[in-house]
Amino acid sequence: MPIRLRNGLVRYPRVAALAALVMVALGGTALRAQALFEKTDLFVGGQDDYNTFRGPTLLCTKKGTVLAFAEGKHDGAVDGAGSDLVLKRSLGNDRKWTPPYLSPKGEGRTRRNTMMWLPQQVVIGSTHGEAYMNMVALIDQSDGTIYVLMNPYFPPYQDVPADIWLLKSTDEGATWSKPVDVTPGTGRKRLSPGVGIQLKSGRLMVAAYDDVIFSDDHGKTWKSGGTTGVEQSESQIVELADGSIMFNRRGQPSRTVVISNDKGLTWTDARLDPNLPDSDCQGTLIRYTRQDEGYSKNRLLFANPVSGAIAAGSVESDPRGRFNMTVRLSYDEGQTWPVAKEILEGPGAYSSMTVLPDGSIAIAFETGEIYGSYADHYGKLVFARFNVEWLTDGRDHLEKSDSAINR
Repeated sequence: MPIRLRNGLVRYPRVAALAALVMVALGGTALRAQALFEKTDLFVGGQDDYNTFRGPTLLCTKKGTVLAFAEGKHDGAVDGAGSDLVLKRSLGNDRKWTPPYLSPKGEGRTRRNTMMWLPQQVVIGSTHGEAYMNMVALIDQSDGTIYVLMNPYFPPYQDVPADIWLLKSTDEGATWSKPVDVTPGTGRKRLSPGVGIQLKSGRLMVAAYDDVIFSDDHGKTWKSGGTTGVEQSESQIVELADGSIMFNRRGQPSRTVVISNDKGLTWTDARLDPNLPDSDCQGTLIRYTRQDEGYSKNRLLFANPVSGAIAAGSVESDPRGRFNMTVRLSYDEGQTWPVAKEILEGPGAYSSMTVLPDGSIAIAFETGEIYGSYADHYGKLVFARFNVEWLTDGRDHLEKSDSAINR
């Protein structure tokens, strides 16, 4: 029987009850289909006795532990300034998240619907002014081991290829091994900050400036692949559905792409990708879904700052115009990027993305405020979480068969 409310609207209790039963029967699919976007300041310059936090690296384990790494710089933002490798973790994110504004009881922000972050850890600290830079993190899915590779730079700093150190954790990032020098197997290189990948074959792979390094024995030893032939700079890699590797390098006016069909040993000729405009900044490229893993579509995600509302060169702090962090989505393995959505207007720089067990997407990125003609691109690292419905304005979603995401 309908009930007329004071505002003149009519409520139908039976219809509402049926709708609620349908939502329960679908295991929360109706909730997940709602657009979701939320963000929080994760690392803030001036806090925890750090001047600046740079170079975010973001991972999520199968158990739902989110690890956010950064360079914690004590005395300044410039490359080579003494820096620690710092980490914040968020546990227990393998649940089915319910956005706070959809809470059926109206309790708003609670531990049941809000990601919680543990206090900051120092994974490896600078003791004599050394800078731990270019962190790359990845997970061996066979046993859950987390690896972090980095370049240690000792004063006086020089921007040259450096040694490569490896740390690992077998307890969701709670504790870490002492660093191991893997340079004898790889040679000295500049690593490309961000995330590494594990191929279907099990090979662990990390991008350097103009090649890759890899391990076929679960991180015990590392070797170098063949050079890509592109100009050296920060790059990201992803395994495509056909087993090839895409190497994606920063640059203006757009990204440069090369492909390997033999797991990183040789590479095709380089091509500019006009679908990925770039402000010559590190970007992040990850796999979202694969059809051969039971999903309805192949999807890749890419994020970088793209000058838009704020013209490049309009502020004195960065003439390249690193503004307006944007996320893009591809359905054809990076041939085209038909979906693009701005995460945040204003200064933006380095970023890193990962996928949570419920299918939502997480990104950590550098940003800050504009003070007159000066833009602070590195004032803080912001963490944001959103879903594909938000990214595509409701045009795409993960079907019920897609909901059992287990990464």
